[in-house]
Amino acid sequence: MTFTSDEIRAIKHGEPVEIVPPEIGEQCVAVRKDVYQRMAHPTCDDSEIDPAGLYAIVGRIMAEDDANDPALESYQKYKQ
Repeated sequence: MTFTSDEIRAIKHGEPVEIVPPEIGEQCVAVRKDVYQRMAHPTCDDSEIDPAGLYAIVGRIMAEDDANDPALESYQKYKQ
């Protein structure tokens, strides 16, 4: 199998390249081995987590839930 210069550049930059090997006849994806391993065996690195960003996401989700909760008004009477 031979890759074009654009495909080689993409793979070197960690991007997937869609291919259809004639022996298989179906669409496949070529990626570097390290990229594949990260996708196949994901890990959670605490150093990548931004708590402030998570607070914003949780706040947005809660606001959406509240906006769509027909019983929210009835809960408010229990608010202290």
